[in-house]
Amino acid sequence: MDAALASLGTHHVDAADIKVSDGTPLILVRFTVRASSEAEEDTAAQVAALRTCEAVERVASTGRHRLLRRRYGSWLPIG
Repeated sequence: MDAALASLGTHHVDAADIKVSDGTPLILVRFTVRASSEAEEDTAAQVAALRTCEAVERVASTGRHRLLRRRYGSWLPIG
C-alpha cells in the first residue's frame, strides 16, 4: 500500500484499502486530480493510475486494474 500511495505524488488520496475477495488481494486507491477540463483530468488520472500500478508491481505481482471516474453518482470507466 505504501508504494501505491507514494506513487500518487501531489494528488489528494480520498481513500485507500486492501482487502481479500475470493482469495485475491485487492488494492483500492481513490484519489482526486486537480480540476481542469475533462480530458485533462482523465489524462492526469491515467498517468497517476499507471504510476501506481508500476509502483505496486515493484513489490508484488499484479493483475488487471480499473480506472473509474465519478460522474453524477455513478462510477464510469476511463480509457
